[in-house]
Amino acid sequence: MTMVDPGNQTVAILGYGTAGVNAAIALRRAGFDGVIRVFSDTDILPYSPILTSYYAGGLKTYEECFPWSAEELAELSLEVVANSPVVELDPEAHVVRTAEGEFPYTKCVIATGATPVPVGFPPVEGDEAYKPIVLRTMENAERLKTAIEDPLCKRVLVSGASMVALKTLEACLYHGIECTLVGVNPHVLDMNALPEAAERFEKGLVEKGVTLRLGNRIASVKRIDDADGFQGRKLEVTFANGDVDTFDEISVSHGMKSNIEFVKEGSLEIDRALVVDDFMRTSNPDVYAAGDVAQGTELISGQKRIVGIWKNAALQGACAGRAIAAELAGEEPPADCALEGSIATNTIVVKGTLFISAGTMELSEGRWTEVRESDDMTVVYVFEDAGDGQRRLVGFNITCDHDDEGSVAFDTGAMLVMQIERGLRER
Repeated sequence: MTMVDPGNQTVAILGYGTAGVNAAIALRRAGFDGVIRVFSDTDILPYSPILTSYYAGGLKTYEECFPWSAEELAELSLEVVANSPVVELDPEAHVVRTAEGEFPYTKCVIATGATPVPVGFPPVEGDEAYKPIVLRTMENAERLKTAIEDPLCKRVLVSGASMVALKTLEACLYHGIECTLVGVNPHVLDMNALPEAAERFEKGLVEKGVTLRLGNRIASVKRIDDADGFQGRKLEVTFANGDVDTFDEISVSHGMKSNIEFVKEGSLEIDRALVVDDFMRTSNPDVYAAGDVAQGTELISGQKRIVGIWKNAALQGACAGRAIAAELAGEEPPADCALEGSIATNTIVVKGTLFISAGTMELSEGRWTEVRESDDMTVVYVFEDAGDGQRRLVGFNITCDHDDEGSVAFDTGAMLVMQIERGLRER
């Protein structure tokens, strides 16, 4: 493969997801006409991880998971190095290393996303090669889809109570699978939901036939074959409380880790991910980061945190692209390019039960909640003392028993997000 002269202006984008694509779009729109080399660990077009569960559940086609067409991406004139995971990034040498060789760069954007981590899942007795189903990539979605479309698959255990776990569960429900959800926390939606909102969501799950084993965990798993009238392989699960049950498949959603293992040790500031400034620059001025690998400012706390949502990845990628284009043109990045921080926002629907959240759920000193309930909706507000007898909205949960576009629930969510943003500007 022909290498580019290090003296030429070359932007390396590591990762071909929404953060990487939006960085490339911003670079071109800002007038950068140099080489943009994108490194991808697959040979398919960029897809949306948030749509993979809909594909597995049969609600979207394979093609509908890809936000950009081949023609749209071709207009960006990208040099895509496919099926080429990055082995090492050497910021000092300005080099990206893969199995195919060394690629010099002028500026670099790390946008390699995250990988599911099945922490705590025990080896399966009698089948130590068994890996639980996880959900992130299209390959993961294919495995889930194949599993739950198998006529022999009747019962699935979903371990974890995050949004990813719940979307996995929903995909199973759409295939008529009997589902059990186990989680170590007392409620679903982990760090996103306060108890009152979570309880209403749990009620919706139970009404859909889901068995909840909350405040529990998988202690051990054993493979059994053609035993007690079972046909084929079954997975016998012993839970921490001593209960035993049998399933056809197990899905695990125990968290994500940022894909930054290729960063040369000591070359960049890393906390839980790559620490970035308001222009997405890392501790090395020629290396930027966006998406699940970036630890930027979270507006409410003011701390550096990963806000791993699609919209934030897109905004961070675009910010990095604009800033790089300005610097390569010999200018300072424009002030309106800076991303001063992010607010965590999430929306999830499981077969009609809707949950919306934004802001913080951390109830520190000077913060409190207020709950308002109606026949079909629970709203939990998180307020903090703003001084002078005033209060400021810093977070909320909405759980609604139905999912109707343009409904009161969605309108309320949009209004409350604006209220949080207004309060932050006035703080």
